[in-house]
Amino acid sequence: MNPSAPRVLQGLAVNLLSEVMPNIATPFGQQLVGIAAMLDMMIAEEFDRAADRLVTENRAVRAILAEGSTLLGEQCPPSVASAVKSPPAPSLRIPDLQRENDLLRAALIDLHAAVEQTPGEAARAFEERIWAELIESTRRRHLVSRL
Repeated sequence: MNPSAPRVLQGLAVNLLSEVMPNIATPFGQQLVGIAAMLDMMIAEEFDRAADRLVTENRAVRAILAEGSTLLGEQCPPSVASAVKSPPAPSLRIPDLQRENDLLRAALIDLHAAVEQTPGEAARAFEERIWAELIESTRRRHLVSRL
């Protein structure tokens, strides 16, 4: 048997709620057990999707940065060109993917600020594209686990 981490964490959460919580005498203790169970469920969900979410987001942000550097040309912040040229994460390990994500998102902030200062319809349309990705990245982080 090779249990998956999400399944183990979900089982732990269920056991905390069904077996441990009824045996806790104080409301404070019950609240702590409930919080631990919720955190287990959240960690299980994030464990299952984190690599995919980061790969998807890194790809999307990298494309936006490349397009933004073309749109702004000489007005593009140096961090954007640097991020576009940076190599992708060396592995699918979460810390590697998160480091890449942090670099790309910092450059996206610089790009967004520069686009906001750029006049014209093309800049407004591109600003909407940036906002669309930011909204989508928030949606990707939405937790659906319920207890």
